[in-house]
Amino acid sequence: MGAMRQRSAELEEDDELCSREKRITPRVLRQLVKEQQLYSTSSLNDKLYLHYRGFARIEGLDEWTGLRALWLEGNGFGEIEGLESLAGLRCLYLQHNCLRKIDNLHHCPLLATLQLSNNMLPRIENLSCLRGLSTLQIANNNLTCADDLRHLLECPSITVLDVQNNRIDEPEVIEIFESMPQLAVLQCQGNPFIPKVTSYRKTMVSRCKTLSYLDDRPIFNEERMATEAWVVGGLPAEREERRRQREEKDMAHRRNLQYMMEITRKGREAKEKADAERAARIAAGEEEAPKAVAKPASEAKDEPSEKEIYDRALRALEAKKRQMIEKKKQQDAAATLSAAETPSPLAEKVEAEVEVEEEEKKEDSRKEEDVMEGEEQDFEAAATFCGARPGRVFKLGRKGVGYYLDAAAGVDAAAGEAEGGIPPLTSARSLLAAPKFAGKSAEEVVEQVSGAAAPAAENLDELD
Repeated sequence: MGAMRQRSAELEEDDELCSREKRITPRVLRQLVKEQQLYSTSSLNDKLYLHYRGFARIEGLDEWTGLRALWLEGNGFGEIEGLESLAGLRCLYLQHNCLRKIDNLHHCPLLATLQLSNNMLPRIENLSCLRGLSTLQIANNNLTCADDLRHLLECPSITVLDVQNNRIDEPEVIEIFESMPQLAVLQCQGNPFIPKVTSYRKTMVSRCKTLSYLDDRPIFNEERMATEAWVVGGLPAEREERRRQREEKDMAHRRNLQYMMEITRKGREAKEKADAERAARIAAGEEEAPKAVAKPASEAKDEPSEKEIYDRALRALEAKKRQMIEKKKQQDAAATLSAAETPSPLAEKVEAEVEVEEEEKKEDSRKEEDVMEGEEQDFEAAATFCGARPGRVFKLGRKGVGYYLDAAAGVDAAAGEAEGGIPPLTSARSLLAAPKFAGKSAEEVVEQVSGAAAPAAENLDELD
């Protein structure tokens, strides 16, 4: 019954909170302790996250005296309050709220980091009590002129300042930055005064002597020296300074290289001298020559060379390839066996096409062999001219010096065949070497010539 009453009371309290502004109550803090796994004793905790909860006021933190960091961003706070018991606070994050004034921070004199970006602050004020403040982020607010930032002169400990994306349009603000003795990091991007300053980055670097980081990149010693030369002599002086810096870097590099070479030379000379002295002592018998120590069999074997490693990998690859080919053959055999058991018209058609293709390949190979035999008959090797031979020409050709088949005789033979006559039978050998009878036996040639001679004989009878 007690638990039910407590639950109903909490529901009534939630309804009341929903009807009004959301507040930081002890019950909310207890819930946050469970969520963030904090100590149940509030004073023992050094951090607390109250961000993005929609709270309207800073309150209920009287017992959290040990806090060092407090996150309050993303709420609806209109003013800074409720920090009376947080004397040891070091970091306070109040960005993304509705603050219109910086106030009530004197209760946290040890504050070092203050985040106030994305609010509606019209000026910087009431920070002189924070003697240890080093980081101030106040970007995306309503700062408009140099007077809105003049209070920074009362905070000499600030080293990091972020005022980007405000509405500052007076170049006189540079005088304030110049007067800040410890300013090291400055971010001013997004303010209207920047285009009004000639050579903005060089001007800022030359006037703010302690800056080490400006806007989007750091400031190195080389850039600072070049900027100081620009202030004195303009662009030519800056170019001369940068040239001098390059030459100085090159000289330093050469010195380092020469130093390393000198160390190497001295070490080599010392080693050679020591070896010569030892050899002299061995020659004089003052010292025994070192005995060769046999290395163990495991150490005697040299490491494999690059070629051996490559050959080993190649052999492994070939073995894997053979294994895959064998596996593919087995799969093909199994597929063929299954196809043979269940024949189909498509399989029979494919098999017939394969047989025809194989026959064509065999026929082509036979023709190639015949052509090669014919080419061998076209040439008779001869070192010197041995007299005229019918149907042949003695010359130096692609096969060497010898008798080649006369191309003119082949043309005459083709002409005679076209006219229905008999090709000139200069010799049996030249007849067999003719393109028409290439690859045929003597009996087939005689039979073909006899068949062609019959019409010619009939024609002669008619003429008689």
